[in-house]
Amino acid sequence: MKYIFIAIAMLFSAVAETFTLSLKQIDEKLENSHPLSLYIKEQKEANSAKIEGEFASSAFELTLTSAKAKPDNADGELEYGVGVAKSFLLGDQRTKALQIAKLNNQSISFELDNRMLAFSNSLKSQYHQSCLIIEQKRVFEKFFEDFKKLYSKKLKAYKYQEISKKELLQLEIEKEDLKQKLENLKATENIWKQTLFDAIGIKSETTNLSCQDLHPMEFNQNDSSLLFANSINSFKSQIEASKRNIKFYDRNFESIELSIDYDDEIDTKKYGVGFSLPLSFSSKKDEHKKISAMHQQKAFILQKKSILIEKNRAFKELKANLENEKKLILSTESRIDRFKSDLLPLIEHSYRLGESSVVEYLLSKQKLWQLQESLNKHKKAYYKSLFELYTVAEIKEI
Repeated sequence: MKYIFIAIAMLFSAVAETFTLSLKQIDEKLENSHPLSLYIKEQKEANSAKIEGEFASSAFELTLTSAKAKPDNADGELEYGVGVAKSFLLGDQRTKALQIAKLNNQSISFELDNRMLAFSNSLKSQYHQSCLIIEQKRVFEKFFEDFKKLYSKKLKAYKYQEISKKELLQLEIEKEDLKQKLENLKATENIWKQTLFDAIGIKSETTNLSCQDLHPMEFNQNDSSLLFANSINSFKSQIEASKRNIKFYDRNFESIELSIDYDDEIDTKKYGVGFSLPLSFSSKKDEHKKISAMHQQKAFILQKKSILIEKNRAFKELKANLENEKKLILSTESRIDRFKSDLLPLIEHSYRLGESSVVEYLLSKQKLWQLQESLNKHKKAYYKSLFELYTVAEIKEI
C-alpha cells in the first residue's frame, strides 16, 4: 500500500510540473520575457533618451587663462582672465529640431513593431504546424493499432493454415513500413515542438501543446482598421519630418553666443560682454540641407508607393492561396466523409464475407489514410499562408 501511495504522489507531481502551452501564453511569453521583445522596449527607451539628450539646452562654457607678466624694470606679476559663454538657438529652432527628431524616431519604432509582429506570427504559425503534426500522428497511431489487430488475427489464421505464407509476409512487410512511418512522424513532431520551444525559451521536457485554440479557417481583416498600418505610419512620420526639415533650414540666423569676461592685468581690470551671430545666409550649408530634405521627402513618398504596391501584390497572392487551400480542405473533408460513410463499410463487409482479399482491404485503408494525409497537408499550407498574410497585412493575430 505504501508503494501505491508513493506512485500516486509521483504521478501527481509529474502532472503538476507539466506545462501546457497555448497561443495566449505564447503572446504573454513574448511580451513579458522574450529577449527580442525586451530588446525592442529597451531600444525604444534608448532612442527617446538619446533624442532628449541631443536637443537639450547647450552647456555653459567656462574659460580660465593665466600669465606671468614682467614689465621692464619691475617685478613680475600674475595676470589672469575668467570668461563664461553660452550658445542659444534663436526663436523656436530647438523645439522644431526636437519635433523632427521625434518624428524620425516614431518611424523607427513602427519598424521595430513590425519586426516583433513578424516574429510573433512566425511562432504562431509554427504552433499550428506542430499541432497538425500531432493530430496527424494521432490519426496514424489509430490506423497502426487497427492494423496490428488485423495482423494478430491473420497470424492465428496462418497457424491454422487458413492463409498462405505469402499473404502473411505481405502483412509483415506492411506492418514494418507502417511502424517506420509512425517513428518518422514522432521524430518530426519532436523536431517541430523542440524548435518552437527553443524559440520561445521554455523547456520541452515538461511542456505540451494545448492545440485547442487553433485559428478558425478564415482571415479576419477586421482585426485592424487599416492594412499595413505600421508601414504607412512609419512613412507618414518620415515624410512629415522631411517636410518640416525643408522649413527648418529656410533661415537667415541660426544661433547667438553670449559671453562675459573678466581680465585682471597689471594695473588694469577689464570687464567685457560680447556676442557672436553666425550669418547663415552667408553660407550655402543650409541651402544644401534644404535641397537634401526636399529630395528626401520625394524619395520617401516614392518608397512608400513602391512598398505598398509590393505589399498589396503579396497580400492578394496570399489571400488567393488561402481561399484555394480552404476549398481543397472542404473538398477533401467531404471525400473523407463519403469514404467513411459509403465506401468503407461496403469494403469491410465484403472482406468479412471473404469476397475481397486482405490486400484489397488494406488498400482501402491506405486510401483513407492518404486522404487524411492530404487533408493535413492542405491545413498546413493554409496556416502557413494565413500567418504570412497576417505579417504582410501587419495585423496581430490573437
